[in-house]
Amino acid sequence: MRERLKRPSGGRLYQRPDKVEICRSCGAPIGRNYKECKSCYNAIENIWLSDWNELIQKENISQGSEEEKLLAHIVFEQQDRYSWTLVDIAMTMIHCDTCGGEIGGGELECLDCKFAFENLWGYDVEAMNQGIMTENEHALRVGRRVLRHSHRQKKNIVKSWKFSMPIVLANELPSNRQAGFFKKIIDENKFDLSSKVYQNFEEAYIDVINNIKE
Repeated sequence: MRERLKRPSGGRLYQRPDKVEICRSCGAPIGRNYKECKSCYNAIENIWLSDWNELIQKENISQGSEEEKLLAHIVFEQQDRYSWTLVDIAMTMIHCDTCGGEIGGGELECLDCKFAFENLWGYDVEAMNQGIMTENEHALRVGRRVLRHSHRQKKNIVKSWKFSMPIVLANELPSNRQAGFFKKIIDENKFDLSSKVYQNFEEAYIDVINNIKE
């Protein structure tokens, strides 16, 4: 039997915050307003761009050049050889031939974007099984795609990730119990999770339990 390809790691060059920080530009926990605020966008995107910039420097390719666009296509087409961060950035540089949007993030009805999106996650499964990717890194990848392509998601899923992303960015994850709890709270619109700054999911969980209106 052919040995499975060992997946390359990613997302570890850029130093992530070790606690939830307040964005100086928008005043929200940093990372929450990925699409609306440049500082929130950079706090997340720099994790990916640090890996990409290392790659183009290694290949002696100039940023914004035609060679960089060509490299993006190579990374996308041979994505088994590259880390999740490099594949994701490559996809931001490629337009879908069918809908014209960012490949994997275009129109919801676009089958080519649907295929490109669904083809991403085999990496995560294998990389986590190999101990190459952490569950937090997987969550970070999912959250970025939800916030970046929010038009492809249900409103409450986007709302959930806007709440979660600043905490995930600080290397935290909710327990299964907490994740189910917050989903119910958001779905039933029982509590405004954006009203306070939480350093971790347990802190948010306790606050909601203590203040929820039945």
